[in-house]
Amino acid sequence: MESSPVRLNLGCGHRLMEGFINVDLADNWSGFKPDVEADINLPLPFPDGHADEVHAYHVLEHFHRWKVDDILRDWKRVLKPGGKIVLELPCFDKVLGYMFDKVQKGEQFDARMTMWAMYGDPRYESEEMTHKWFWSMTELTDVLEDLGFDLIAVEQPQTHIPARDMRVTARKKMGV
Repeated sequence: MESSPVRLNLGCGHRLMEGFINVDLADNWSGFKPDVEADINLPLPFPDGHADEVHAYHVLEHFHRWKVDDILRDWKRVLKPGGKIVLELPCFDKVLGYMFDKVQKGEQFDARMTMWAMYGDPRYESEEMTHKWFWSMTELTDVLEDLGFDLIAVEQPQTHIPARDMRVTARKKMGV
């Protein structure tokens, strides 16, 4: 009998996904109770090679850049060899393209497409919801490659704003 894949939804907030282990702080901004209460900025409470997939939707931008390599290294630790990581977040490249287009047309910027992508939505009034780094496609794919992921791909996001955001998928190398 084949078991169901183990899929982690890290930093789930209000997005509790069926078929996933939803992980977030006990007192996270959303008021929703995750399946597992943990600070995903710290080593995850799962054994090595536990998960088939790790998903983090609009999470990575909430960490300081100097912490991200260690955070991603730990997320990789809990993946099985051949396991998949899926990251969605605002995309520096897309925001710059949007801004350039608006400047060329003499039009006003939409804050959701610019300032919120860079700094986070101020309506949350929460330090945890402030963005601490603004990722380009190249920087993120380079970091994943440096950490030993392969099959790295930039795709259309599935959870937020396709014109502003990116989805990056990668695989933990087999035999690692």
